[in-house]
Amino acid sequence: MRQRTEFVDIAKGFAILAVVLAHIHFDVWGSDLFPTRAILAGGMWHVPVFFILAGFFIKEEKLANTFQFVKGKLKTVHLLTLYFYIPAVLLHNVFFSIGFYSSTVKYSGKYIMMYDTSVFLKNILAAVFFAGSEPIVGPLWFAYVLSLAFIGYALLTMLCRKLFKESNYEKMRFFVCLLLTVVSAILSNKYGLTISRCSNTVVVMLLLAIGQYMYQKKKMTFDSWLFFGMSLLLFWQNAVLSGHVHLDVNRYHDVFHLVCGNIAALYVICFISKKIVNTSIGAVLKMIGEKSFYIMALHIFFFKVFALIVRNWKPETTVDFLTPTVGGNVLLLLGYVAFGVFLPIVVAKVVDIIKGRVF
Repeated sequence: MRQRTEFVDIAKGFAILAVVLAHIHFDVWGSDLFPTRAILAGGMWHVPVFFILAGFFIKEEKLANTFQFVKGKLKTVHLLTLYFYIPAVLLHNVFFSIGFYSSTVKYSGKYIMMYDTSVFLKNILAAVFFAGSEPIVGPLWFAYVLSLAFIGYALLTMLCRKLFKESNYEKMRFFVCLLLTVVSAILSNKYGLTISRCSNTVVVMLLLAIGQYMYQKKKMTFDSWLFFGMSLLLFWQNAVLSGHVHLDVNRYHDVFHLVCGNIAALYVICFISKKIVNTSIGAVLKMIGEKSFYIMALHIFFFKVFALIVRNWKPETTVDFLTPTVGGNVLLLLGYVAFGVFLPIVVAKVVDIIKGRVF
């Protein structure tokens, strides 16, 4: 197991906080020149930055053993996804009965309905084969695509090693990733042709390649004030001119926006993360980043738990909607963030304790 890198965990902490905020509808001050929600709630940067960070620790010597690399990623990413996904499928009707789901609410273009036995089996198989769509763990599309991108990147590496010279295969691998991303971007954003779990997988392969190149090849340290200033400027203009990135449905302005904008965002986040490593806020963000997978998987569930509590004194609160609306109520916003971030960490700590005692 690799040794954890503190500033990377802090950067993940920033990103997962943005994910949680992105799933809460809140009113904040903003303007055309300072699109607050795009910047703070991270729709334009949080998911791509996660994928680039995932590429930081891909090593060529591990990629050389394709089977072991794929096996390891399936064990650490896909298997962990199933630990959340299959129970969520099995509890679908329970969630319906307690009001977490409603037949008046749509998810992925379809109204949420009760499951019969055949649908349970179908959805469990879908979860195993990277095609799950259970609403309460919907953000785990991220983990499915990451698993498939790791597999695709390993297979592409194997192919490039066989077809090209040792000195050229990495360049050709990057070129192929870029080519596939451009094709995917044009098909999705120009012609509306998006293939689920495929169109965005090739995009993520490019983001993994960028992360690997930046951290493994160029050994970037993210400590230049000049690069930070330039990256901050590009990050701001990207928010003003290009706006949100929706990698779940492969929607974004273009490949320049996706790649250059998110490299700038990554530099800003990593630079700040390194500056706060030995601070209290850094310690909290590091803890959040270490357990970001649990937060990704469980924050919508704990949103609903908080909504049940709030409904006792605010009866109009909706529980069946997947993402809550708080308007300008700062206390409600903080409550949802606290439940969505820190209760999954509690679950993660309990799991760690159980694993430690059992194994």
